[in-house]
Amino acid sequence: MIVTKIEPQKRHKNRSSVYLDGSFAFGISNFDLYKFRITEGAELTEEALSQLRQAALCQDARQYALRLLDARAYTEKAIIKKLTERGTDPIAISDTISFLKEYQYIDDAAYASRYIQAAVRNGKSGKRKIIYDLIAKGISKELAEQAASEVSFEEEESVIPILEKKLKGDYSFPSKMKAKRYLLSRGFAAEAVDRALMQLTADEEEWFDA
Repeated sequence: MIVTKIEPQKRHKNRSSVYLDGSFAFGISNFDLYKFRITEGAELTEEALSQLRQAALCQDARQYALRLLDARAYTEKAIIKKLTERGTDPIAISDTISFLKEYQYIDDAAYASRYIQAAVRNGKSGKRKIIYDLIAKGISKELAEQAASEVSFEEEESVIPILEKKLKGDYSFPSKMKAKRYLLSRGFAAEAVDRALMQLTADEEEWFDA
């Protein structure tokens, strides 16, 4: 394989993209580019590429992933996306994911559980929306639903303060329907919204009757 092009990466100033036989092969730090004497026109054998992966690409990918995880939690899919955007060699990505899983730096089940518990405490989204958001983050539907099944969703309690804020004392039919549509868009169950509306309406009627 011939190194046909080396170009600086626009998003990562200290890294370069290496092309072999006219096709993009991997991204590498400029330090390792110099260390392994990779230059345009040089020949890179399979053995040399294998040694490069072992000595530099995998280690570089692991360190980058650990820096990401040191800042906040990521799903497996999100880590893969970050590494891919960085131009990481596919084999180095696979190695890094295996490493992170082995040492439990990434655990999608634990991530889903923590995310759901935090979302429930926040009280701004219903069960369906929370599951949808987890799936969007790369958690499988099965894992998201399993994690959700282990948490108690008291949606009616969360809905009432949101309704009060949205209605602002206006209990007319149009106002209630507008608030209901908003809550449904946030993933709250229609049954929970209806019960909360009935409770607020009853409380309002009792106040006027008193």
